[in-house]
Amino acid sequence: MLRTLRRAFRLARLRVPARRFTAGITALPPTARDALGTDVTASEAIAYNRGRVATATAVALYRSGYTLPIPDDSLDDAVRALDFPYSVPSPETRATIRAALAVLEADYTVTVTH
Repeated sequence: MLRTLRRAFRLARLRVPARRFTAGITALPPTARDALGTDVTASEAIAYNRGRVATATAVALYRSGYTLPIPDDSLDDAVRALDFPYSVPSPETRATIRAALAVLEADYTVTVTH
């Protein structure tokens, strides 16, 4: 009986299956300093690095079969799954991921081969 009571009062656990990137992780483009040099301004570096993270994330999502619409939490998980150093998903990054993914989906010449 004690075992039954413990089961009744145990907190319910919700399991959310997360799909791994089936096509692998994309190669990281060079950082702003490597691509643009040391004369780059802070705002240019932020914009470049945000686009770099977003584009690589969009490519990984596209290769793995994800399509729009994608919720914010899923985009945040995707950015974290790619393990970019110092990357914190922001509303601007999410918007850029969605834009890049939309371009990949719209261009019929882009295909995924395994």
